[in-house]
Amino acid sequence: MQQHPGKQRSALPARAVRLVCGTIAAALLAGCAQIAPVSGWEPPAWPPVAGVSLVVADDTPTEAGSAGAVVADGSAATGGQDLGFVERRLRNDRARLQARYVEIPGWHRFNVRMSELLRGAISGTGTAISPEVFPVSAGLSHGGCVPGSASRPAAQVLADPGTGPLDGTGTGTAFVCDITTAFGAIVGVTVRTVVGGPEGVTSDTAVTLYADVSTGEVHESGELWSAEAPGQLWTRAVELLRRQAGGLSAAPVAAPDEAQLELARRALESASFTESGASIVLPAGIVAPELAGLGVESTESATTVEVGGEPLTAWLSPFGAAMQAGRGTPFVGMPAWRADQPVDCSLLACAAVTYDDGPSEHTARLLDTLRAEQSAATFFMIGSAVRAFPELAQRVAAEGHGIGSHTMTHPDLTTISPEKARAEVVDVEALLARVTGRTVATYRPPYGAVNERVLSAVGQPAILWSIDTLDWKKPGREELVQRSVGVATPGDIILFHDLHPETVDSADVVLRGLRDRGFTLVTVEQLFGGQVPGGRVTRR
Repeated sequence: MQQHPGKQRSALPARAVRLVCGTIAAALLAGCAQIAPVSGWEPPAWPPVAGVSLVVADDTPTEAGSAGAVVADGSAATGGQDLGFVERRLRNDRARLQARYVEIPGWHRFNVRMSELLRGAISGTGTAISPEVFPVSAGLSHGGCVPGSASRPAAQVLADPGTGPLDGTGTGTAFVCDITTAFGAIVGVTVRTVVGGPEGVTSDTAVTLYADVSTGEVHESGELWSAEAPGQLWTRAVELLRRQAGGLSAAPVAAPDEAQLELARRALESASFTESGASIVLPAGIVAPELAGLGVESTESATTVEVGGEPLTAWLSPFGAAMQAGRGTPFVGMPAWRADQPVDCSLLACAAVTYDDGPSEHTARLLDTLRAEQSAATFFMIGSAVRAFPELAQRVAAEGHGIGSHTMTHPDLTTISPEKARAEVVDVEALLARVTGRTVATYRPPYGAVNERVLSAVGQPAILWSIDTLDWKKPGREELVQRSVGVATPGDIILFHDLHPETVDSADVVLRGLRDRGFTLVTVEQLFGGQVPGGRVTRR
C-alpha cells in the first residue's frame, strides 16, 4: 500500500528522535560553554508602568508617637494630636483588651461609628467589662492612633505593649487606628481589630472611615473602590514584584485566589492618599506562581504600591473619584476641642476633677492646661469672683467645662435660714446664666456643710467629693499628686481650688498622672451620664 507523503517524512523511530535530540542538545551545550561573557552587558530594563511604582519596605514596627502616616500636605500625623482629634485609650486586662482610637471634637457620626466598632471588638472578647485603672506611671496617657499600625503584621500589633494586651503573649484583642488621609474637609482613619490566641492570630479585620468634618458625613473604604480594584491591585503588584526579582516574562499574571484577594482588599482599606495619588501597602504574604518560579514563595516584607493617574482613576468608585477631586487642598482643620465631648463612663475609667472658689487670676492658666491635656473639669464659682472675672466664667462655659454655684458669699449654709441658704445658691446660678448663657443646676456647699433643711430648701444636687486634696494647706506638688493621682478610683470626685497658684502650677502633673493610670477626666454631669442624682453626691 502506498504511504501518504506527509506521514513518510515524519515517521522517524522514537529511538532515532531521542538520539538526534540528544546530539543537538550536546552540541548546543558544548557551544554555549565556549562563549565568553560580554563585558558590561546587562539585561534590558523594563519600561516603567504609567501611574504605578513599587517600593518594598521592611516590617520594622513603628514606635508609638513616631512619624507615621503621611497626609496630603506632606506633614506626618503622630497619633492624631496635631490634627486636633480627641485621643482615647482603653485598657482592660480582664477582657485582655487594649484599644487606642480617636474621635472628632463634638458630636459627629464618625464618633458613633467608632463606638460601634469598639463595642464590636469588646463583644468579641466574650467578657462583660467594667472600667479598670492601673498603678502610677502605667504609661496610658498617650492615647489615640498609632502610626503604621494599619500595615504592621498582626502578630506584632498583638505583641506590642503599646497596642496589644499588656502581658505580651499575643493572646487577646488589639483595637487600633492609623490616620491615613487629611485634605480639604476629609480625614481618613483606618480602624483595625486584631484577635489572637495561643495558636496565633485568629482574626484581623480593618475598615477606613472617611469623615467630612464640615458636614458630618461618614463613608467607609468599601465605598471608595470599584469591585475590580482588589484584583487589579494584586495583579499589578505581582507584575512589579516579578520584574524586581529579575523575571523577563511578559505573560499575564494568573488570577489571585480568595485569600490573596482578601490581602489586597485589606491593603485598600488602609490606603493613604497624597497629593500625587495613593500609597497602598500590601502586607507580607503575597503568593503567586509567577513569583514562586523566581524563588519567591511568599513575600516576607510589606509591599508598597504607589498609584496615580489613570490607574487610580480606574480603581476608584464614583464616590472615591469625587472625594479625590479635593486632593491636594489644605486640610481645613478640626473643630476646637471642648470639655463636654460625650464620654461613655461605663467603658472608660472616669473621674471628675473639680475646682472651688474661682474664677481667679490663675484660672486662665488652668484652662490652658486642661485643653492641652484634653481633660474636663467642673468649676464651682463664688458670686463675687464671677463679678470680678466675668470673662473667665465665660471662657469656662464656652470651652465646655462644668459650672456650678459655690454661693454668693461662701457661708456655712447650715448656720443660716433655709431661705437665705437657697438665695446664696440660686443667686449665683442666675448670675452665671446672665454671664455665660448656661443653665446651672448644681451647687457645692462651702466646707461641705449641708443638712436636710438645706437640701430641701435648695432642691438641687449638692456636689461634695470623695477625695479632698487639702490643697489650701499648700502641701507641695509631690503631696498633691499623691493625694489625687495615687489614690483615685473610677467614679471619684476630686476637690481642688483654682484660687491657689500652687494648685494650678501642679495641674499638668496631676492631670497627666491620672490619665497615665488610665483615667478619662470628665465633668460631674458626664460622670453621671447627664443625670446627676439628687441629694448629697460624693461619687459615682
